[in-house]
Amino acid sequence: MSSQKKALEELAKLIEASTVDPLVRNAALAITHDVDSRDDEGEVQAIFDAVKSGTEQVAGLSKGLKYMSDPRWADFFTSPARILKQSATHPSLAAGDCDDHAALICALLGSLGFVTGLRAWGRQKGEFTHVYAVVAMPKIGPKEFIGLDTTVEESNVGWEPPKGFVLTAIMDAK
Repeated sequence: MSSQKKALEELAKLIEASTVDPLVRNAALAITHDVDSRDDEGEVQAIFDAVKSGTEQVAGLSKGLKYMSDPRWADFFTSPARILKQSATHPSLAAGDCDDHAALICALLGSLGFVTGLRAWGRQKGEFTHVYAVVAMPKIGPKEFIGLDTTVEESNVGWEPPKGFVLTAIMDAK
């Protein structure tokens, strides 16, 4: 489990650094442009929808981020800015596995001031097979964490995987 916790912490560092990247911030602003000011739920929904289903507001994300597994022998962590650059340059490469989806959502929301986190999930204790994003709501004075898993077809904002074991790493937007 310590290696999985360490992997989550490494991914969290990558995400935190990405929240201040102008490309990530500009993408988040473009995605939420039509959302009313101070509408936390609207901002979260817009980011979720853009990553899951697509948006015309960000080059390369017109169809969202396609789920694509990493090789079985390696786990790649792609920075959210690199995902956006790659998608804009080659829209057919707008793809990533669950940690890429989670990282992109966390970075986009983090750039807007949300506290975000990563949740590793598995059916058996100590065997985590999936990662998804969570966001603290509301933005100011958060009271709960909401699941944001864009890799599952039937998911929506708030959806969580079936009962299992979880390990969570929280990034504090400063």
